[in-house]
Amino acid sequence: MHLLNINVVGNNNANTDKHRPPTSVSVHSASPAALQHVAPKKTPVISTPTPPAFPADYFLDNFSFQCRQGQIPLQIVTISTTLLDFTQEPRLIARLYFERVHSFFPFISNKNFYGHFPPAYAPPNPISTILIACMKLVSWSPKDDPTKDPKSPSYFAIKRTLVETDIAGVWSLQLLQATILLSLYEMGHAIYPAAYISVGACIRYALALGINESLTVNFNSPGVMPLEQEEKRRAWWAVLILDRFVNIGYPKRPLMTQDPAPDAILPTDDTVFDQGAVTLDQLYTVSSPAEPGLSPFAKLAQAAYLLGCVFRHICDLRVDPMHQEEGMQLSGQVQRLLEVLSTESEMSATTAICSSALITLHDPNAANTHPAYLGFAKGLLQPVVEEPSQDVREFLAANIDYQAHPSPLLGHWIYQAGTVVLRLNAQTGEDFGKVEYVTQRLEALGQRWLSAGMWEDSGTQEWTNLLTVAYLHILTGS
Repeated sequence: MHLLNINVVGNNNANTDKHRPPTSVSVHSASPAALQHVAPKKTPVISTPTPPAFPADYFLDNFSFQCRQGQIPLQIVTISTTLLDFTQEPRLIARLYFERVHSFFPFISNKNFYGHFPPAYAPPNPISTILIACMKLVSWSPKDDPTKDPKSPSYFAIKRTLVETDIAGVWSLQLLQATILLSLYEMGHAIYPAAYISVGACIRYALALGINESLTVNFNSPGVMPLEQEEKRRAWWAVLILDRFVNIGYPKRPLMTQDPAPDAILPTDDTVFDQGAVTLDQLYTVSSPAEPGLSPFAKLAQAAYLLGCVFRHICDLRVDPMHQEEGMQLSGQVQRLLEVLSTESEMSATTAICSSALITLHDPNAANTHPAYLGFAKGLLQPVVEEPSQDVREFLAANIDYQAHPSPLLGHWIYQAGTVVLRLNAQTGEDFGKVEYVTQRLEALGQRWLSAGMWEDSGTQEWTNLLTVAYLHILTGS
């Protein structure tokens, strides 16, 4: 059994940044044979050497830690053979990740990632190994795996390794990025409650690194270039997006992060970010009017911000005119963003979040039958409940790849649209759309993300229950 040791040395000048203790990573034992040994059936084994004590006053009394010029001591964690085997083709893994996931969730800098990529002849970098393992994990598709089981040995090995790094006090932006990808994977394949807990871990980790401050105009780490600042900013937005989406099925559950301030900076242009040419010349804030010039990730961030505002609004039980006016203003903001998105050929995660936010805002108790709402809902639901596109029909008929890289954030809105359509069809007698079209969309999405299949199963039961209630309503005339 070959193990890869992570040795992390604390920064010699702890006063430079009280929130972000920089670390340097070196590899101490990585036999070349360990990189060639393949044992896919082997149970993951994590060795747990006794690490030096982490300075508890970093958290208990950070001011004292800074005054005494405290240092983060040498830390040791091990990477198992399972992960070394899982990441044997790192460049191929990275290429597939940037094709399949980065396209809809671009928070890792392509330039920075490849800039820190170790040469082929060098032993693997432990931190990079963990991130690459998560990249491969989130790129996994059930239609390419006969087992269709997302809880693979590699998944458990990654979970255990991240716990080891936490215990050892190993901190880095890359490890936060790895945890974000793990959370996205768990949400996408409905691994609950692990997904909910992992999102919470992302939040704590990001706060410990201090990147929550990256949304402010004054955020500026000494010696950190604009690209690095933008990458931290995107990591925090990724955390905010996941925190809101993980609550979308129960919007009255408290969020673990505060709503960003109105002047919080949105992600910059995605193309510029990928090219590594980030500047501070043109910055949009979360309160900027929705416009086509915003990049896709910035629109997704803005939609997530508005979704959080919707959650806060429906949890406020006031019934005064001011509260109603706030709701109308919020609805207008979401609808303006939807108008900007209306030119897109494919339904995006941003469109899905905005649509779900509007239904949640106007019909939080799934009982609204006001005529004004019915007309509004019909237009909102139409893209989901109308006949699927030719691409979807061909995919279902002949297993042709459909929208090869869809976001897992699409599933909830498709399911929610189906439940709303069935309820309104039953309660009003009007035709708001065909539920079978909704089911077809979930079936197509389920070829990439298993959570869509869970929603499809839940929808079948929920829709059956709604039909039963509607039938009894007709029989009794009540």
